[in-house]
Amino acid sequence: MDGLSPALLDELLAQGELPNFARLRDAGACGPMHTTVPPESPVAWSGIATGCNPGKHGIFDFLHRDPATYRPRLTLYELNRANLQDKRDERYLPVRRAPGFWTFTSDAGLPTTVVRWPAAFPPEPVAGNFLSGLGVPDARGRLGRYTLITSEPDASGNRRSAAWDGDTLKSHIDGPIMAGMAGRQETRADLVVRRLPDARIALTLGEAPEVALAVGQWSGHIPVTFKAGWAKGEAAIVRACLVALDPHLQLYVSTPELDPLAPSFPFTAPDAYAAELAGAVGRFSTVGMPEDVDAMKDGVLSPDAFLHDMLRIFDERRSQFRQELARFHAGLLAVVFDAGDRIQHMFWRTREPDHPFYDPQFAKAYGHVIPDMYRRMDAILGEALAAADDETTVIAVSDHGFGSYRRSVGINSWLVENGLMTLKTPDGRNGRELFADVDWSRTRAYSLGFASLYLNLKGREKLGTVEPGEPARRLAAELAERLRTLEDPETGQPVVRNVHLGSDIYHGDAAPDGPDLVVGLEAGYRAEKTNVIGAAPADVVTDNLSPWAGDHLTDASVVPGVFAANRPLASPQPGRPRNIDVAPSILATLGVDVPPAMDGQPLL
Repeated sequence: MDGLSPALLDELLAQGELPNFARLRDAGACGPMHTTVPPESPVAWSGIATGCNPGKHGIFDFLHRDPATYRPRLTLYELNRANLQDKRDERYLPVRRAPGFWTFTSDAGLPTTVVRWPAAFPPEPVAGNFLSGLGVPDARGRLGRYTLITSEPDASGNRRSAAWDGDTLKSHIDGPIMAGMAGRQETRADLVVRRLPDARIALTLGEAPEVALAVGQWSGHIPVTFKAGWAKGEAAIVRACLVALDPHLQLYVSTPELDPLAPSFPFTAPDAYAAELAGAVGRFSTVGMPEDVDAMKDGVLSPDAFLHDMLRIFDERRSQFRQELARFHAGLLAVVFDAGDRIQHMFWRTREPDHPFYDPQFAKAYGHVIPDMYRRMDAILGEALAAADDETTVIAVSDHGFGSYRRSVGINSWLVENGLMTLKTPDGRNGRELFADVDWSRTRAYSLGFASLYLNLKGREKLGTVEPGEPARRLAAELAERLRTLEDPETGQPVVRNVHLGSDIYHGDAAPDGPDLVVGLEAGYRAEKTNVIGAAPADVVTDNLSPWAGDHLTDASVVPGVFAANRPLASPQPGRPRNIDVAPSILATLGVDVPPAMDGQPLL
């Protein structure tokens, strides 16, 4: 259950709102669980899956950097550039270096089903079925990007202008790049809107049947086929919402996702499981993060429209859960629900009247949303417990907790202020994204990702300036000491709770690829969004004036996850439970030997 906070869980338990978590608290285990450093979803879920620290599983942040180019690299999926034949089952490469617990249950011959596990794409063969979650690209090979079709002129970015011709408007949506007779080319699907006399529209996408929409109404999954020349084409699905009709058309169209009935590359194992599941529960969203937080942040989707789609996605996940639970009789069933994470990101400000982006009317209208999602998670837990007999262990975990995001922090900006990064801009400030303005010959350290800080090391970075060995160790220690003294210029409060040396916390074959330092921010602070991709904003600390007002990208000690089970812990131990203890607990419970490479220990 992504993002479940032990503090909020306790708050609702005290109110008698979560009977199933209360049942585990009283008869088994239910409490905080130490998360990973840093507490980012792909890092934490990989720790839960593998029982290993990031130095072994190889995922340290949402973004890694290429030291030869200083360019960011996504950690959720990796394109296989050696796949010159464009074989659909070789289009992407694995990103995690350590096996998940499902590999060991499968090797032991136990029936194994895993549904929507994050940072587990491409899908991993198991003795059953596997559906990848966060990390599955859209049909265009990206994380996902909506389109807003509008009759407003001169639209740009995600917005696409089109003019009415009487009561008809014609436009298109973009599809994947495909091989055609003229080589690789971009594809598109025609989009036609007809204005109906009853304040509705009729929408046609490609060759799909016409769909009628009223203002505020969502479509279901609309099948679309993108073609290049005489090629067969690639199937996809989109969802549409009529945001407004007057004075200008505003039509939201979601990113094209893989059609589970005919995916253009595998996201399940076996490949046929996608269509089998869709046949049982209907077409479902397949992209790793279908909840379109960007559209709400941009003001394209209203909170009501966003919530409507969120709950539709939740209903799809619940249907998948129920489908697998109904046929689960032995072995392992693991299902991930991530709606709580998205909900808390976008509605956390309802809880804090002193948040910079607080709106009392918004809080009054939507203050119920987060507690409602916890109640839904409790109900899901209740369904699992109802299906479990005396020989069945039920474990519920969250990868991290949650908290406020009030102020943004630019670590690169701090490096510039302290003479550790030099910019080539006229005033030496305001460096652009992707390190476009950095003078590497006079830069000793740089930040990329949400928590990662790297030394500009000779022999490792392309234009390194820092001598390896003892000089690098001294600089890392100096950076850690100075960062810990960083204060918010407005409040005088500390901004940084911990600075972890990578050499202290990461060990394993992948450890040399990790950051030299990991910056753990205090509660209420998070990395500034452009700093994450290599910018150096003018100010080090600024207000967060975005609907994305809740987060977990602080120090790990601020946002512990949750561990709950219908069996008690074996014995209380300092510093436990940890998320790396989950995988060995699962294996030990099922009588499977715990591999010595796992860093965690069984809990139950």
